[in-house]
Amino acid sequence: MKRALLIFLAIAVPLISFGQNDTLVFSNNDLMVGEIKEMSRGVITIETDYSDSDFKIEWQKIKEIRTNQLYTVNLTDRTLLTEATIETIEDGKLRIKGENQTRDASIEEVVYIRQLDTSFWSKMSASVDLGYSLTKASNLRQYNASANLGYKTDQWTINGHYRQVRSSQDEVDPILRTEGGLGGDYSLRNGVFFGAALNFLSNTEQQIDLRTTGSIGAGYYIVRNNDMYWNGFLGVAINNENFFEIDDAGSSDRESFEGVVGTELNMYDVGDLNLFTNILWYPSFTEDGRNRVDYRFDVSYDLPLDFYIKTGITLNYDSDPAPGASDTDYVIITGFGWEL
Repeated sequence: MKRALLIFLAIAVPLISFGQNDTLVFSNNDLMVGEIKEMSRGVITIETDYSDSDFKIEWQKIKEIRTNQLYTVNLTDRTLLTEATIETIEDGKLRIKGENQTRDASIEEVVYIRQLDTSFWSKMSASVDLGYSLTKASNLRQYNASANLGYKTDQWTINGHYRQVRSSQDEVDPILRTEGGLGGDYSLRNGVFFGAALNFLSNTEQQIDLRTTGSIGAGYYIVRNNDMYWNGFLGVAINNENFFEIDDAGSSDRESFEGVVGTELNMYDVGDLNLFTNILWYPSFTEDGRNRVDYRFDVSYDLPLDFYIKTGITLNYDSDPAPGASDTDYVIITGFGWEL
């Protein structure tokens, strides 16, 4: 009998531990039991045993959390706590015990929570979207495609992007614009981050066969809360450009050393809308009077099952373009996509 009891306990205790779940208590006193995965952009994600898909709940509707897991937590004052436990000390107020410090914070002060999961896929993000339009006049056809891939740890973020727009019509040369890049940044615990990026652009409108820009610098999160983030960036860049031949006369390639001044705004709590915009100014140090500006603005609307629709504009300006090329180019796109 004693041996049977010991065997039962040896099996049951691990199962009980494994079965322990996180609990969210809502402001109306309803509760949900499952596994907290992440809270980002004002939405907390919890996985349950009784649903095929994760539940997403507005963070402001939560008043109590019960969990024994470890998390990475960001606060509105840009404090970063790693390997942190979370406990509720009163309705709407949490005690967060990190490896280096302990903070008491209200629900509104918490802007990011991520479960410490060492698996590769838990740190991945991805999205892809496509768009196509056809106009009877001149048989105008245009398609666009874009993809994004990201990998995020406690303090490191690595991302890659690709976007292509192609249009063609009768008796006119096709217009092609392709851009892509890789970037990464490392965040400190006080809102400061260091970043580097390598971007590529090919654009028939500005006669650019290939523009390669490598940049490095530092930035700061001016605002970071559950509704939005806004940061600024300052750095330097090396710009190498190869141009298409123009009128059989050829066009000399160029290389310049530039500064980088930029800002980025992401508003992700406007109902089901997400607004993203950034602008980068490249004043040249080696080409007198030359200034380049890259601007982007995207609006997306969330649909069920992680689908979305999106529209946006991308604009490039160069005060000293290649001979015969336009100093300004812009493209407006629409698309339907899915995100991980």
